Amino acid sequence: MSSKQAEPQAPLFANQREANMESTIAMIEDILINLGHIVEDCRTDDFAQTPSWRVRKGSAWTRIELRKGKHSYRVRVVATVVSLSASVDRLALYEKLLQLNSSHVSGAAFALDDNQILLTSERSTMDLDRSELWDLISAVRDLADEYDDKLVSQFEGVSRAPDATAAGTKES
Repeated sequence: MSSKQAEPQAPLFANQREANMESTIAMIEDILINLGHIVEDCRTDDFAQTPSWRVRKGSAWTRIELRKGKHSYRVRVVATVVSLSASVDRLALYEKLLQLNSSHVSGAAFALDDNQILLTSERSTMDLDRSELWDLISAVRDLADEYDDKLVSQFEGVSRAPDATAAGTKES
Protein backbone atom coordinates (compact mmCIF):
# COMPACT_ATOMS: atom_id res chain seq x y z
CA MET A 1 0.00 0.00 0.00
CA SER A 2 1.23 3.41 -0.84
CA SER A 3 1.58 5.99 1.91
CA LYS A 4 0.86 8.67 -0.62
CA GLN A 5 -2.42 10.52 0.09
CA ALA A 6 -4.85 11.25 -2.68
CA GLU A 7 -4.94 14.88 -3.65
CA PRO A 8 -8.26 16.62 -3.07
CA GLN A 9 -10.24 17.05 -6.23
CA ALA A 10 -12.55 19.89 -7.09
CA PRO A 11 -16.18 18.87 -6.76
CA LEU A 12 -17.85 17.75 -9.96
CA PHE A 13 -19.95 20.92 -9.93
CA ALA A 14 -17.39 23.36 -8.54
CA ASN A 15 -19.27 26.29 -10.00
CA GLN A 16 -22.72 24.97 -9.09
CA ARG A 17 -23.66 28.25 -7.40
CA GLU A 18 -22.78 30.29 -10.49
CA ALA A 19 -24.49 27.78 -12.79
CA ASN A 20 -27.58 28.05 -10.60
CA MET A 21 -27.47 31.85 -10.87
CA GLU A 22 -27.14 31.76 -14.67
CA SER A 23 -30.00 29.26 -14.92
CA THR A 24 -32.20 31.47 -12.73
CA ILE A 25 -31.39 34.55 -14.82
CA ALA A 26 -32.37 32.65 -17.98
CA MET A 27 -35.67 31.55 -16.39
CA ILE A 28 -36.48 35.07 -15.16
CA GLU A 29 -35.82 36.59 -18.56
CA ASP A 30 -37.84 33.89 -20.32
CA ILE A 31 -40.78 34.57 -17.97
CA LEU A 32 -40.52 38.33 -18.52
CA ILE A 33 -40.67 37.78 -22.28
CA ASN A 34 -43.72 35.55 -21.86
CA LEU A 35 -45.36 38.27 -19.76
CA GLY A 36 -44.86 40.73 -22.64
CA HIS A 37 -41.80 42.64 -21.46
CA ILE A 38 -38.66 43.56 -23.36
CA VAL A 39 -35.80 42.15 -21.28
CA GLU A 40 -33.24 44.80 -22.19
CA ASP A 41 -35.67 47.51 -21.04
CA CYS A 42 -36.34 45.68 -17.78
CA ARG A 43 -32.74 45.23 -16.63
CA THR A 44 -31.69 47.74 -14.00
CA ASP A 45 -28.65 49.99 -14.26
CA ASP A 46 -26.81 47.93 -11.63
CA PHE A 47 -27.52 44.60 -13.38
CA ALA A 48 -23.83 43.68 -13.66
CA GLN A 49 -23.37 43.92 -9.87
CA THR A 50 -26.82 42.71 -8.81
CA PRO A 51 -28.91 40.97 -11.44
CA SER A 52 -32.30 42.70 -11.21
CA TRP A 53 -35.19 43.74 -13.37
CA ARG A 54 -38.12 46.17 -13.08
CA VAL A 55 -41.48 45.58 -14.72
CA ARG A 56 -44.76 47.41 -14.77
CA LYS A 57 -48.31 46.16 -14.72
CA GLY A 58 -50.99 48.83 -14.67
CA SER A 59 -49.85 51.48 -12.21
CA ALA A 60 -47.62 49.14 -10.16
CA TRP A 61 -43.88 48.55 -10.58
CA THR A 62 -42.24 45.31 -9.49
CA ARG A 63 -38.54 44.59 -8.93
CA ILE A 64 -37.08 41.11 -9.32
CA GLU A 65 -33.56 40.62 -7.99
CA LEU A 66 -31.06 37.89 -7.25
CA ARG A 67 -29.24 38.15 -3.94
CA LYS A 68 -26.36 36.14 -2.61
CA GLY A 69 -27.50 34.02 0.32
CA LYS A 70 -25.39 32.06 2.76
CA HIS A 71 -25.49 28.83 0.75
CA SER A 72 -27.24 29.77 -2.47
CA TYR A 73 -28.72 32.68 -4.32
CA ARG A 74 -32.19 33.95 -3.41
CA VAL A 75 -34.73 35.46 -5.74
CA ARG A 76 -36.65 38.35 -4.23
CA VAL A 77 -39.68 39.94 -5.86
CA VAL A 78 -40.90 43.21 -4.35
CA ALA A 79 -43.32 45.94 -5.37
CA THR A 80 -43.93 49.26 -3.68
CA VAL A 81 -47.72 49.34 -3.55
CA VAL A 82 -48.43 52.69 -1.91
CA SER A 83 -46.75 55.53 -0.02
CA LEU A 84 -48.04 56.76 3.34
CA SER A 85 -48.42 60.33 4.55
CA ALA A 86 -48.52 61.39 8.19
CA SER A 87 -52.31 61.66 8.06
CA VAL A 88 -53.04 58.00 7.30
CA ASP A 89 -54.77 55.92 9.99
CA ARG A 90 -51.89 53.45 10.31
CA LEU A 91 -53.61 51.18 12.80
CA ALA A 92 -56.59 50.66 10.48
CA LEU A 93 -54.32 50.24 7.47
CA TYR A 94 -52.03 47.72 9.20
CA GLU A 95 -55.05 45.76 10.43
CA LYS A 96 -56.38 45.66 6.85
CA LEU A 97 -53.02 44.49 5.49
CA LEU A 98 -52.73 41.73 8.09
CA GLN A 99 -56.25 40.58 7.25
CA LEU A 100 -55.37 40.56 3.55
CA ASN A 101 -52.18 38.57 4.29
CA SER A 102 -54.33 36.03 6.12
CA SER A 103 -57.23 35.71 3.72
CA HIS A 104 -56.64 37.09 0.21
CA VAL A 105 -52.92 37.26 -0.51
CA SER A 106 -51.30 34.03 -1.65
CA GLY A 107 -47.65 33.62 -2.60
CA ALA A 108 -46.63 37.02 -1.23
CA ALA A 109 -47.14 39.24 1.81
CA PHE A 110 -47.62 42.89 2.57
CA ALA A 111 -44.70 44.51 4.38
CA LEU A 112 -43.65 47.96 5.59
CA ASP A 113 -40.45 49.84 4.72
CA ASP A 114 -40.40 53.33 6.22
CA ASN A 115 -43.44 55.03 4.64
CA GLN A 116 -43.88 52.48 1.88
CA ILE A 117 -46.24 49.51 1.82
CA LEU A 118 -44.66 46.66 -0.12
CA LEU A 119 -45.69 43.32 -1.47
CA THR A 120 -42.84 40.85 -1.27
CA SER A 121 -41.95 37.25 -1.89
CA GLU A 122 -38.57 35.55 -1.62
CA ARG A 123 -37.17 32.06 -2.10
CA SER A 124 -33.90 30.19 -2.48
CA THR A 125 -32.94 29.44 -6.06
CA MET A 126 -31.93 25.89 -5.10
CA ASP A 127 -34.29 23.45 -6.85
CA LEU A 128 -36.34 26.38 -8.15
CA ASP A 129 -38.32 25.49 -11.23
CA ARG A 130 -39.93 27.71 -13.84
CA SER A 131 -43.48 27.34 -12.51
CA GLU A 132 -42.41 28.35 -8.99
CA LEU A 133 -40.58 31.38 -10.34
CA TRP A 134 -43.58 32.31 -12.52
CA ASP A 135 -45.78 32.16 -9.40
CA LEU A 136 -43.39 34.39 -7.39
CA ILE A 137 -43.27 37.06 -10.07
CA SER A 138 -46.95 36.90 -11.01
CA ALA A 139 -48.20 36.95 -7.41
CA VAL A 140 -46.35 40.13 -6.48
CA ARG A 141 -46.89 41.86 -9.83
CA ASP A 142 -50.62 41.09 -10.04
CA LEU A 143 -51.40 41.75 -6.37
CA ALA A 144 -49.54 45.09 -6.43
CA ASP A 145 -51.56 46.20 -9.43
CA GLU A 146 -54.79 45.06 -7.77
CA TYR A 147 -54.23 46.58 -4.34
CA ASP A 148 -52.57 49.92 -5.12
CA ASP A 149 -55.87 51.35 -6.37
CA LYS A 150 -57.94 49.68 -3.64
CA LEU A 151 -55.76 51.01 -0.81
CA VAL A 152 -55.66 54.53 -2.28
CA SER A 153 -59.45 54.64 -2.49
CA GLN A 154 -59.99 53.08 0.94
CA PHE A 155 -57.50 55.08 3.06
CA GLU A 156 -57.00 58.83 3.16
CA GLY A 157 -53.30 59.71 3.27
CA VAL A 158 -52.31 56.82 1.01
CA SER A 159 -50.97 57.54 -2.47
CA ARG A 160 -49.66 55.47 -5.32
CA ALA A 161 -45.96 54.85 -5.22
CA PRO A 162 -44.01 57.14 -7.56
CA ASP A 163 -42.75 55.70 -10.84
CA ALA A 164 -39.20 55.35 -9.59
CA THR A 165 -38.15 52.76 -12.13
CA ALA A 166 -36.31 52.69 -15.40
CA ALA A 167 -38.11 54.39 -18.25
CA GLY A 168 -38.87 52.34 -21.33
CA THR A 169 -40.21 49.29 -19.54
CA LYS A 170 -43.06 47.88 -21.55
CA GLU A 171 -46.39 48.00 -19.71
CA SER A 172 -48.44 44.84 -19.85
